Amino acid sequence: MQVTEVLDAIAALVRASEHPDVTEVTRYGSDTRAGGQSPPGVKVTYRSGSSALLWAAEEPRPAPAQAPLPAELPPPTQRAARMLVFTAQLLDYARPPIFTGWEACGYPGVHLSPSALRITCADGTSVYLRVTVASGPSREPEVDPDPDYRFPEGVRGWPPTVSVPSAARG
Repeated sequence: MQVTEVLDAIAALVRASEHPDVTEVTRYGSDTRAGGQSPPGVKVTYRSGSSALLWAAEEPRPAPAQAPLPAELPPPTQRAARMLVFTAQLLDYARPPIFTGWEACGYPGVHLSPSALRITCADGTSVYLRVTVASGPSREPEVDPDPDYRFPEGVRGWPPTVSVPSAARG
């Protein structure tokens, strides 16, 4: 499976998640594989103006060991860990048929662990998505501003769907 297909799927799932803190989901980078001059990725922008980026990284040798994720979604002040946990939980809930597995892992030379997701595709290929963050103009909340958020059913279909508000007025 191509890296771009994996990233398109992740972007579609995050959009379909309709998380109230997410203001924009964009795909970036012109490369079609990891390791080039314009690495492809998914940028998720939040109400604070900060962003989390999941981008395609080259497969490290040897493959890094699986790393445990926090059981609970970290607060927005821990944006990188929060993005990895959110994406893993989203994949656990949606179970897209184009992927057979996903796990958090470390990445050589990166102090944060976990710092990546290893996604195994239905064709047997693996894609590594590293996480980085960029701060925005507003301070991140210390606690989750949306503690009652739940994934909508639309993420379980393939391809995932974003709910459309009804045009009918009651």
